[in-house]
Order: sequence, then C-alpha cells, then structure tokens
Amino acid sequence: MKLRLPLSWVEWLGAHRVLRRPYFLACEVPEAPATLAPRVLYHEVRDGYPKWAHLTCPHCGEHIQLQTAQARQRWTLSVDWLNRPTVSPSIWETQGCGAHFFVRRGKLVWADGERR
Repeated sequence: MKLRLPLSWVEWLGAHRVLRRPYFLACEVPEAPATLAPRVLYHEVRDGYPKWAHLTCPHCGEHIQLQTAQARQRWTLSVDWLNRPTVSPSIWETQGCGAHFFVRRGKLVWADGERR
C-alpha cells in the first residue's frame, strides 16, 4: 500500500494556495461513479484489481473510460503521494470531439501542443 495524502487535504492545500492544484487529481473507487466531477480521474479498483479509469474530456466534457485491467490494449495509471495521476499512453477521444492529450503528474498536456 502506497502512502497518499487524502484527496480532501490536497484540495484544501490547493484552495489555500499552499500548493498549486494540478489539473487532474486521482480518486480510487470500487465501482464506476454515476456522475463524474470535472478534473478528477476516478480509478475503478475491484477486489484489489485495477479495472477502469474514468474522467471527463477536458475539451467537451464527455465521459472517457480507459481500461486498466490486464488486456492487450490498455492504459497504465500511476498515482503519486499528492494524488496526481499519470496515464500512459496518451488519451485520444476518437468517438467524440477528437481531443488528444496526455496526463502527466496531474497536468493536462495537449498532444498538438496547443491550449484550448
């Protein structure tokens, strides 16, 4: 088990400008959430096994679901002690708006290098 600050503490530190809140923060959940908060990446873990990552598209707000379970095509997700997620490889929303971006240590990095 990795040591992590509670998400509420990280949010508090960001709100009080002790540290800068990253674009994305990670939260582990036992099942897919019914509603997604913007700028939160939900990592669905069932019985200790990673299954999915859920987030809203930073461009259009649509639900993006990434498979993190053992499969041929999957994403890896790591979370540091400040709950900042890193997702590999990039995320490309091919079903909707076409957004293509990276999540690195909680930062949103557009694949085309442009800000939207």
